[in-house]
Amino acid sequence: PYSALIPQSSGINAEYGDLEEHLGPDDSASQTGLDRGQLLEKYQLALNERDKILSQNGQLQHKIAEYFRKKKGADERQEVEKSVTDQEQRYTKCLQALDELEMENTRVQREAEMRISEEKDKMEEKKSHVDEMTSQYFDFKKGVAKQAVNSRYANLEVTL
Repeated sequence: PYSALIPQSSGINAEYGDLEEHLGPDDSASQTGLDRGQLLEKYQLALNERDKILSQNGQLQHKIAEYFRKKKGADERQEVEKSVTDQEQRYTKCLQALDELEMENTRVQREAEMRISEEKDKMEEKKSHVDEMTSQYFDFKKGVAKQAVNSRYANLEVTL
């Protein structure tokens, strides 16, 4: 993928041709102070230096890509470690909340059982009171019935 970033030379001959176009037939060695051979030699050295620099550039870009690939992996591991730590903290908080809710539930159950016990006691008291009053009512009714029977027989005896 990085080879597209490195310009490819089209060959030394083509580049010498470019140099010859720049120099042209009118340029003479007297104008530049150097002869054509020296200029071509310097040009060749510059091309070699450029190729060397382009090669180093490609190698360095490859190293940078490797570094970022490794760094991304390390970041993901840190993210996983963070998420594990976060999950452990959330788990601990949930356990604490669960313990608190269980204690609250136990307290509410005890209160409900005490209330049920109190209400049962009240119900038993009222039931025994009702039973006692029912017994008294039937005793009273029995007494009234006996009196009625006795008074009827008493009236019969008097008329006889």
